[in-house]
Amino acid sequence: MSGEPAKPASGEITVAEAKKKTGGSAKPLDKIVIHPFPKVVLLWPVMLCSLVFFFLGGGLSETGEAVVDRSALGWWWIVLFFFNMMVHTFDFGRNNFIATIAVIGAGLLGLWVWDLQSDIAVYGSIYDFFAKQELNMHPNFYAMIAAVLAVLMLMAFVTTRFNYWVLSMNQLTHKHGILGDERHYATLNMAVEKEIPDIFEYILFGSGRLIFKPGVGADAHKALVVDNVFRVNKLEKTVKEFLGVIKVDEDRSR
Repeated sequence: MSGEPAKPASGEITVAEAKKKTGGSAKPLDKIVIHPFPKVVLLWPVMLCSLVFFFLGGGLSETGEAVVDRSALGWWWIVLFFFNMMVHTFDFGRNNFIATIAVIGAGLLGLWVWDLQSDIAVYGSIYDFFAKQELNMHPNFYAMIAAVLAVLMLMAFVTTRFNYWVLSMNQLTHKHGILGDERHYATLNMAVEKEIPDIFEYILFGSGRLIFKPGVGADAHKALVVDNVFRVNKLEKTVKEFLGVIKVDEDRSR
């Protein structure tokens, strides 16, 4: 009948349905705030490990007696610190990650073959060398490391309040600086891409990179890169749904 409202074609959604989908409730999102984090947040395993080792090393014990051998704690801390710093030193993309695993595997295999063919206990010699190195760190060392990293992470969180991106229905705004400097980009025909440049960063923090590409104006197709975004997969999905709502609104307004 002519009095009935027109139904959307198959595969299409209405503006209200799209807005409800992005908001997850009856109230749609009106903006999305994106915070790029400094890389110091990736050191949270060292901070947490240091805090735990402070207690295991007898930090709060009245007698000062360690629960676990302090030399063993020292070696475990050094190993964790080494791997955590590698995340800051190299970008372990998919290819680099596979290459690193291959190199480590080849090195271990070579040592194993050498151990079989030689009269010297290669693995045993390596273990004895490191076992003789005493790393009896005092519990206060772990406490200070944990405290320093906690302060740095608090400072990193504060910096995200002065450097962030706001995606609204009309524009993408980059706010930065103590005085609140702003740069605006139109969201018309804007595209967004996601990159995960480092597998370990993604494992540690769920972080990745969002790349916005404005579709109109002087900044058309310019790459706006937002690095080290927390929970990048979920945020990318939300941003794409939000931009989808904008496109639906633009189409319906014509």
